[in-house]
Amino acid sequence: MRPGGRHWWGLRPRPIRRGGRHRHTPDGGTAVTSAPHIARHRADAAVPVPVDQHFRSVDSAPAGISVDRPASASNGFLLAFAGLSLLALLVTMMTAHNGITGLYPLVLLPDSRGNGGLPTRVFVVVFFVTYAAYAYTNIWRRIALGAAMLARFAAVCVAIDLIGWSLARADVASLPVGFQAASSAVIALAVFPYTILRQAALPDRSGRALRPRVPARAYVVLAVSILIAAVVAIAVARVFFETVFDLKRIALLGGLGPGIFLVQQVFAVLTASAGWVRLRRSRRAVFAPPLAVLVPAHNEAHGIAATICAVDRAALSYPGLIHLCVVDNASADATTAVAERAIISCTNITGEVLQCPTPGKAYALNMGLGHLQQDFVVRIDADTVIGEGCLKTAMSHFADPRVGSVGGMPLPAEEKTWIDKVRLVEVYLRHGLYQYSLMGYQGVLGVPGMFAIYRRSVVLEVGGIVEGMNGEDTDICLRLDSAGYHTVADPQAVYYSETPASFAHLREQRTRWFRSIYHIVAHNRGTLLHPRSMTGMFVMPFQLGNAARRAMHVPILIFAGLAVIGFQSVYSGLRWQPEVATVLGMPLLMTVFACLLYRPSALRYVPAYVWFRLVRNYFTLGSVLSLRFPPLHPGRPRALTPHG
Repeated sequence: MRPGGRHWWGLRPRPIRRGGRHRHTPDGGTAVTSAPHIARHRADAAVPVPVDQHFRSVDSAPAGISVDRPASASNGFLLAFAGLSLLALLVTMMTAHNGITGLYPLVLLPDSRGNGGLPTRVFVVVFFVTYAAYAYTNIWRRIALGAAMLARFAAVCVAIDLIGWSLARADVASLPVGFQAASSAVIALAVFPYTILRQAALPDRSGRALRPRVPARAYVVLAVSILIAAVVAIAVARVFFETVFDLKRIALLGGLGPGIFLVQQVFAVLTASAGWVRLRRSRRAVFAPPLAVLVPAHNEAHGIAATICAVDRAALSYPGLIHLCVVDNASADATTAVAERAIISCTNITGEVLQCPTPGKAYALNMGLGHLQQDFVVRIDADTVIGEGCLKTAMSHFADPRVGSVGGMPLPAEEKTWIDKVRLVEVYLRHGLYQYSLMGYQGVLGVPGMFAIYRRSVVLEVGGIVEGMNGEDTDICLRLDSAGYHTVADPQAVYYSETPASFAHLREQRTRWFRSIYHIVAHNRGTLLHPRSMTGMFVMPFQLGNAARRAMHVPILIFAGLAVIGFQSVYSGLRWQPEVATVLGMPLLMTVFACLLYRPSALRYVPAYVWFRLVRNYFTLGSVLSLRFPPLHPGRPRALTPHG
């Protein structure tokens, strides 16, 4: 296709014709290889876009499946939750004093006799009722939503209590009340996302055929790591009993003994070791085919030149040819002009600029994928600067023909604001240590779209980048997994990305990120619990449960505070350690460990990160409140939800 020709999407590429030497690209287009002179473009006169718009995504709240609710929705939820919690605790106190709970104390009030801890089931009921009341829909759907969650949770409680009663009646075992309460609370973490997936307006299910492949080695690593972690936790509890007791007193084990806390952390260390070995072996390969670099850009005139120059520098250490394609996605500033000048100044790559008038990153990406011809496409956000060896390191993993996508470690571009600093710690923990852990058993769910490399033919085979939903970067990795390929996340492929400039920008970004788990799972529900997919069988359910836990975190702190302050006479078994451990605890130790591994000086940011975790969980609550639920109208024929 020659310059000026019409492509399949009906738009024309914008080849760069001014300044420098030109040569024909493999697809017949014109590209610039060097430039002794830089010409001024008429787009320079475009009005600059306010800084606030640099940080807001045009895909922030996809229409029909989400809504951009203000912070007052989350704040109102917490106020209503606090009021209902106080009322519920008063009712439980009255029933306990009047002996009413003696009729059947375990269904909803397992801790009312004071021999347990926090009345967990009461908390779950209040949380479900409050969420249903604040869901974005009409009154009838709210009633249906609340009834569904409460009915499922009540069934769980009754089942657990009947099992406990049967074991005690048969004189086999006596389940502690606290165990029964904790078990039902854990299952509530599944009831919440399950009900949302059943009733919310979410993306359609992908209709692609599923053929995931997980090597037997991954299952062996997973099983052995779980077994060793469980043995270590039991041994620690028995051999170091006094130490464990002291840790419980200072809230590092949540007052519950090593149990699941220590198992989870030991499991992470074991699998991270396996992932480190695997990545180290994979990096030894030399693989450098021609590359296409695709940069979608919306109002990025302020930083896209740095992005392009970084690609040019990285090309020095990459043996293959690199062609860069910027897709201007309906920008209102001088993005095109700045990108053209930056490409002209490059000496190691060729490049071009396309125009995509339809707002939305996915539209820009699909345009670029359809236009480019290279077998491997590097996707880079226009506010991201890649490291000099990033391309060479990441591409080495594609020597394995089963690899479909590769990502790296997204470090913050600066360390000036508190957001930059806590982001640094978060990256070391989540994209450093935990990504190594997921690599150990081939469980990487996805890699950030700030920097990701794909096998272009396979991406097109599975339908391209999904449009009209959040989390398209993780979604494409999951669909590649369903096609038999897997994702590699290599922390040594370092790149630097812009962080939000204010609390409002941070809230918008994280609400979008945390909402995406429901969009992704709905679109890939065929993979969920698929026995031949490690991400579908283990990682996706864990992420759903973890998202529910984080949404409940701030409310449970409010509930616990009310119970500890005002109802000690009823709940005499309450202790402060478990509540403090939800903020500190073993995750804090793992955070310290990750900083020591990567950069000990980052330890000074850990106290701010502890506070940030609470803020992040507050945003998670806001993300589930931003989901849309189709209105329910009694008496009318039941309409299908958008996800069928």
